[in-house]
Amino acid sequence: MFMIAAALEEELETAKCLCRDLEKIHGDKTKLWQGVLHRETVVFLRTGIGPKRSAERLEAALQLAKPSHILVIGYAGALDPELKLGNLVEAGKAIALKLDDNLPGWEHARIDGEFELMPCESVVQVAAAEGLRASKGDVLTSAHVLGNPSHKRLLHDRFHAAVVDMETAALARVALSEKIPLCCIRVVSDEAEDAFLAPFSYDPSAGIPARAVQLVQTGMAETYREWKKHSSVAKESLTRFLSRYLIRDSKFRDSRLI
Repeated sequence: MFMIAAALEEELETAKCLCRDLEKIHGDKTKLWQGVLHRETVVFLRTGIGPKRSAERLEAALQLAKPSHILVIGYAGALDPELKLGNLVEAGKAIALKLDDNLPGWEHARIDGEFELMPCESVVQVAAAEGLRASKGDVLTSAHVLGNPSHKRLLHDRFHAAVVDMETAALARVALSEKIPLCCIRVVSDEAEDAFLAPFSYDPSAGIPARAVQLVQTGMAETYREWKKHSSVAKESLTRFLSRYLIRDSKFRDSRLI
């Protein structure tokens, strides 16, 4: 048995739709879905957004199920300017990012843990077979939304990570404590120079009133439409990739994953 985890239900659905015999498993603090994928039992966990929530839900899930390994999937923001919308990234390392309370500003952010992840074999080859682009790179995990291109450039220059998300390092920390291998495949939902998430981007050097004014002045409906447009492209790429990676081409599957 292995686990597939994602922050959002629409991300998780890209893999759940490939399974049969799906059923819910209820616990006190979380719930899982269980199904059968290519004769293998799989459990699905929606972690929610953010490092704290995702870590707590994984800890609770591991009281219900003991997977041999965990596959994290979902969207991520590009830090590497070469990455484009819909590109896939196999994460080699997850880096937890922490802001300094006494030194506001992303330039003072520091590493709060680094976690080597289990390789996912043949990601690049499977993606190419579906007409998709995939590469390997590190993932930076932040507790805050990063939507300002200048912040993304700064963090890419400092930490050289390919993408940023809000869960992987926190999940890797929990998995390591339980001695469970974890691997991660992310799809780009916003490019390094995209700014449509900037109104929600946390700026530690700006006060709460300034951030509130920025939100009020931004057209929320337009931001939502832009996000849905980008996430639909990312979801299509992830669905196409997983449908081949997990189901169609058994010669591509790593025995450590399935």
